[in-house]
Amino acid sequence: MVGVIWALRPRPPLPDAIYSRLNFPLLAPASGSAYKIQQSTAKYNAPSRVVLFHVANGNQNMLVTEQATPDPFNDIPNYYQTLVNDLRDYADISTASGTVSLTRPVELKGQQTAVSNNKGVLIFVRPNHDLSEDQWRAFFNDLAMVKPH
Repeated sequence: MVGVIWALRPRPPLPDAIYSRLNFPLLAPASGSAYKIQQSTAKYNAPSRVVLFHVANGNQNMLVTEQATPDPFNDIPNYYQTLVNDLRDYADISTASGTVSLTRPVELKGQQTAVSNNKGVLIFVRPNHDLSEDQWRAFFNDLAMVKPH
């Protein structure tokens, strides 16, 4: 019977070697989402405690970078807003995951990047093609919070 229970246990969205090291809830595409995590691309930077991975949907590929919200975002008023302003924020959209800022950072030669700081997670998402606001909303609405082990 134990084998049956193990077989029904949901698999973590990232490889166990990375997922087990996380100390914050991960925002990942929910079961049934059109976006799928490319597990082979997942990496964890231990010194900065940042996880990154790619998600794909057809020809759309997105680099996702996540970390626990750093202390300055909680301790310094307007810290997040200053960051998104520096990243050339051009739109804010409301999603089930919270407000998402769409930016075009100079450092990335104006490549579209979404930034969100909600539920204790700072997330950056950079697509290989620009997405419309509706596509961004759909992507962020499909994210589910996965608690670490």
